[in-house]
Amino acid sequence: MKRKERKPGDNPVKRAVAAVGGPTKAARVCGVSNSAVHKWINQGSIVLLRHALALSRASGVPIEEFVGEEQE
Repeated sequence: MKRKERKPGDNPVKRAVAAVGGPTKAARVCGVSNSAVHKWINQGSIVLLRHALALSRASGVPIEEFVGEEQE
């Protein structure tokens, strides 16, 4: 399944983190450090599926929007 194209400046990880109440709360939800969440925000994606699932469930942002780029 292909992801829809992102608009310039759109960062779904940043939206998801904001939806759960910020980086500290997102870190708690995902069981990671605050710095890990900031790294995800800067990258615009989340590498490990378990973290992406946790943030997706807590924020309501579809997981497809912030997992790594699909290979063709």
